[in-house]
Amino acid sequence: MPTLFIFVIYFALALLLGAAVAYPLHQFLANWTELEFDRVVSRSVLLMAIILFIGLLKLLKFSSWQELGLSTNKKQFFRDFIKGIGYGILIMLPVVAGLLITQNRVLDKDWEISFLNLAALILTGLSSGIVIALLEETLFRGALLTAVKKQSTVPFAIVTTSFIYALVHFLQPTIELNPNSLSWGSGFILLKDALLALTQVSIIFDSFIALFLAGVLLAFVRIHSNRIALCMGIHAGWVVVIKVFKRMTDTNVQSDFAFLTGSYDKVIGYLAAVCLAIFIMIYLNYQNKASD
Repeated sequence: MPTLFIFVIYFALALLLGAAVAYPLHQFLANWTELEFDRVVSRSVLLMAIILFIGLLKLLKFSSWQELGLSTNKKQFFRDFIKGIGYGILIMLPVVAGLLITQNRVLDKDWEISFLNLAALILTGLSSGIVIALLEETLFRGALLTAVKKQSTVPFAIVTTSFIYALVHFLQPTIELNPNSLSWGSGFILLKDALLALTQVSIIFDSFIALFLAGVLLAFVRIHSNRIALCMGIHAGWVVVIKVFKRMTDTNVQSDFAFLTGSYDKVIGYLAAVCLAIFIMIYLNYQNKASD
């Protein structure tokens, strides 16, 4: 069975099972806390994806975590991860500077800038970045890229995995359900809405291109270094900068350069795509010189 088809089935099962268990999970969690149903759906899908991932590795005959690019050398892993965070921040700095210069985003005057607030914001962003990077890089640049590369060419593996990586970011429902009328089918209603959102090509195109190029850059780093910790660090660095930047600034829809921001999060758009393309060329040029 083709590897890509296996991953399509994997993603489909995670979505369907996540939608199916969302309602009972929401009812269970309601005994302790109030969570919006769409957040419960996203977490139930993530939970199903993690559970199914173990079976996916066995199906694809991965015999060790090292095949995914995970090093057994803890010091090396930590060094790569920290170095990657630095690279990730460096890559995002031109995007942040560009959005500020063009006034696509302006400082939030209502947010109190202090050492404690800034430290808490960075820590929160870093925590989110680490979790997101560990999960997404293990799946996309670890399992998916490695498996597809075994059955096809490297360029095909890079393009297809980056396409899927970018696409899944837009699986987000746009509607809100009445919390008093939730049922077992509510998760599937949100899932249908999220899938329909993927057809809005003109709306998601700018952010899709940027996320696709982000996937390409991470794929190149994974292939050349053979150590996924560097990818994880870069990814985490991006998340930290984006979360801190979004909290400290507001979107300025009156900007003459509003088209530079992305539809996905009002940060990752055409400007980010150009910056990522430049960094990809710089990285490939560096690798070519290093191999000479």
